[in-house]
Amino acid sequence: MDITSDLPLPEELGRVGALGGPDLPGKPQLIHPRVAAVFGTLDGTGLPWLLLRGEDDLALPSGDVDILVDKHLLSRLDDVMAAAGFCRVLAWGHGSHRFYFSYSAEDGAWIKLDVVSDLAFGSCQQWRTPWAARCLRRRVRRGPYWTPDAADQAWLFLLHLFMDKGEVAPERQDLARTAAKVAADGGRIAESVRRRVGAGLATDMLNLVIAGRFEDAPAVAARMKASWSGGPSPAFIEVLNRTLRRSGARLRGHTPLLGVMAPDGAGKTTLLNGLHADVPLPTKYVYMGLWGAGPFDAVLNRIPGGRTAKKVYRLVRGGVLARFYRRMGKVVLMDRVAYDALLAGPGGPLARISNALALAVIPAPDVLLVLDVPGAVMFERKGEHSPEVLESWRNDYLQLADRLPGSRVVDASQPVEEVQRVATGIIWDTCSPEAGTAATAGRAPHRPTAVDTSTHGGTSAEAGAGEALSLHLWRLLDWRFLLPVLQPRTLGFAGRISAETESALRLLDPRAVRLDGPVAGPDAGKCDVVLLSSPDSGQIEKAERALEPGGWICVEASRSLLRNQGPRTLRGWKRSLERRGYQDVAVYWNAPNRDRTARLVPVRSSVSIRDTLALRKDVCFGALKAAAVHTALALRVFDLLVPEGTVTGRRPERNVAQ
Repeated sequence: MDITSDLPLPEELGRVGALGGPDLPGKPQLIHPRVAAVFGTLDGTGLPWLLLRGEDDLALPSGDVDILVDKHLLSRLDDVMAAAGFCRVLAWGHGSHRFYFSYSAEDGAWIKLDVVSDLAFGSCQQWRTPWAARCLRRRVRRGPYWTPDAADQAWLFLLHLFMDKGEVAPERQDLARTAAKVAADGGRIAESVRRRVGAGLATDMLNLVIAGRFEDAPAVAARMKASWSGGPSPAFIEVLNRTLRRSGARLRGHTPLLGVMAPDGAGKTTLLNGLHADVPLPTKYVYMGLWGAGPFDAVLNRIPGGRTAKKVYRLVRGGVLARFYRRMGKVVLMDRVAYDALLAGPGGPLARISNALALAVIPAPDVLLVLDVPGAVMFERKGEHSPEVLESWRNDYLQLADRLPGSRVVDASQPVEEVQRVATGIIWDTCSPEAGTAATAGRAPHRPTAVDTSTHGGTSAEAGAGEALSLHLWRLLDWRFLLPVLQPRTLGFAGRISAETESALRLLDPRAVRLDGPVAGPDAGKCDVVLLSSPDSGQIEKAERALEPGGWICVEASRSLLRNQGPRTLRGWKRSLERRGYQDVAVYWNAPNRDRTARLVPVRSSVSIRDTLALRKDVCFGALKAAAVHTALALRVFDLLVPEGTVTGRRPERNVAQ
């Protein structure tokens, strides 16, 4: 399923209230719980947002839920949406559009959010405008959500029809007339439209719609597009975005591999083809068919080892494709898996070797669906083998499922739609933000030279928080063991703090202060520890105002040579804190990264770094990485090359500088 859509502008302006009139009294607004959670979470950020269209389709959205947000929310928007139960699908070449998905198992439906921070028109967002901030300032509250004011909404809808669609479809003509009458009264966007396309064309558009001359709309739309002025070149933006879209969509982080096992006739291929077509997440279908018939079998069977060679080729090809697609951020749907080799007969030496190779080369599925269908039903479906043979194979697969990790037995004798619905729920359970949190397990570390976060440790001061924390939340608090303040009196935090991290921080300190908003009152200068995650310069300033003298700052940062402002490396962060007067500044490497931190290694300790490398010598390209690190240590540039780490520092007491 294509995740792209046109610019999220009002497709339906609302039957009563969307053009400025009041909502009908006594008519409750039906909103799906997932969508309501998004609205509530966005309200909790304290930054402006609004719903661009689809007010009449919120009970169970059939299309996109289109939302405009303040650009200052973008740095933590993924975490905000994850807290509401949505995962992001990355797609380049769509301007400011960000796509988020959630699956409602109760309704058997996917809910898609299309979130933008800018308003742009065209299939490739090539006609840009500066109107987003103005629309947010003039937004109107309508129950649990915000919408543009009547004039803004009318103009945005008309421009959507003319600049995006190039016509006014019959089903939208009445709504277009209503919008044109509202837009004729003017508005701030009206002035900008007249400057960009000319006052004459803007008037012609309104008069055409009000008079009902919709057959002339394509010609007026073409003239408006040709006359559009202001901003970057639309032609260049269109070519650039079309090129970027060729990279395709992908999920962030670890993507699941779903394997399906069952005898012939159970519906494996039908199920996976249905998932590939209907699941809106980026998916790739991989057919293994290691032991299936092929067009060259007659020739290969006459060549000694030919059939085994075919099997080896197919398993290597399938294994490479599966691993490649996962690297590209796709959910891999694998028809047949290497575990089928466990059901094969003993065979000869070559067969045993190829079966062992299959288990080694083909990646193990994260989720293994074993389709359970009675032998008689499979025989009716495909007419191959016999009901008795198929029933025997069925029992073999069920016994194998009992001892395989991640296996789920699914009753595939149900209608295809119901089987697909169950499988879709399983995919979502694996991809959802909640699943990512539950899969991340860590323990509280002790504090040796290189802090090993995979071992238990801690003091009695932490016992209270430890009892309240789930095991997987311990890893989110690893940074504490770099500071002498294990139990802060008042904790402040800012930056890209995920919802899970924030919940862990509030269990550690229920009075923890989010510093993204204005720091004032009792919280100013009262924090003895401040945690910043990928902060910007403004958040650094707020942290300084919130941090008391002698308090500790902890910055979780990543190397980014493309950063527009602020430090680009961990050495840069160290120097930045030192220039601000912080003392005892130290840099630590989060090995292997911040998502899967196993050790917190001080970069000034070459012994600890080499120790850590020795523990990871068996990873992919481990030898090359180790050689690069040893070279960086010899050249004293390791802190310039560390990809992700933590920088700590202590704010001096007031009398230190005297």
